[in-house]
Amino acid sequence: MAGEKGRYVRQSLPRKWIADMLHFSKRVPVVAAERTVRVRAAADARKASGLTIGWNTVVVKTLAIVSQRIPEMRRAYIPYPWPRLYEAPYSVASIILDREYEGEHATFMAPVLHPERLSLVELQAKLDRLKTAPVHEVGAFRRLIRNTRFPLPIRRLLWSTGMYWSGLFRARTFGTFAVNSVAAMRGRMLTMTTPITLCVYYGAVSRDGEMPVQFAFDHRVFDGYTAGQIGYESERVLNNEIATELASINNPRRAAA
Repeated sequence: MAGEKGRYVRQSLPRKWIADMLHFSKRVPVVAAERTVRVRAAADARKASGLTIGWNTVVVKTLAIVSQRIPEMRRAYIPYPWPRLYEAPYSVASIILDREYEGEHATFMAPVLHPERLSLVELQAKLDRLKTAPVHEVGAFRRLIRNTRFPLPIRRLLWSTGMYWSGLFRARTFGTFAVNSVAAMRGRMLTMTTPITLCVYYGAVSRDGEMPVQFAFDHRVFDGYTAGQIGYESERVLNNEIATELASINNPRRAAA
C-alpha cells in the first residue's frame, strides 16, 4: 500500500563479519572450476562403517592429504610490504558452518590445524564440537565475535593484520583452504568468492557414486592445471586412503594392519 514505507534493520554482528570478509574477498582474483568426483569406494566404505563419519570430515581430510602432495594448496599471496607467496608447513582447514547466534542463523569460520595428522574419528569429534558446543566456548567463534564489536576502521585493521602481517599467522587464523557445502539443501553455488587461496564446495553424492565439487581459487597462486590436479588427486585419495580408513573403523584387525 502507498502508506507502507518499510523499516531499517540494524546490522547484526554476523552481517558485519560477513561484510568484512567480502571486503577482503573482492581483492582476490578468484577463478572457479568444477569437477565430478567418483567416490563409489569411499561411499560404500562409509556406509559399511555405520555412517558415523560425515562427508564434511571425509572431504576435509582428503584435501588435507592432497595439500601435502600439492604444495600450491598451502600457499598464499601476501601483497605487503612487497608481493610474494608464502607456503605453510602444514594445512589448516577453515570450516564454514551455520550456527544460531542471538536469534539468527550466522555463518561462522573455524580453523582446524593439520587435519591430515588426525584420524577420521578424531577429526569428526572436532567438527562435532564446532557444531554443538555453545558458541562462546569455541575460541575461534569468540575471537570473531569480539573483533566484530570494534568500530569499522579497527575491524578492517585487524583483518588486514591477520591477512597480510605474517604468512603463518594468516594460515593459522584463516586457513590454507576452506570447505563449505549446501548439499543438505540440495543446493549448488553459482558465484564464488574467498579471501584465502582455495575454497571447496561439494554437493550430495548421487546413486551412481558421484560427487560434484567446485573449486574457487586465487589465480595469483596457481592456475587451472593445478586445480585439475587437485580434483584428480582428491578422487584418488578418497577411493584409496580414505576408503581404507573408513573400512577399518569398525574392523579392529584392519585398523591394526
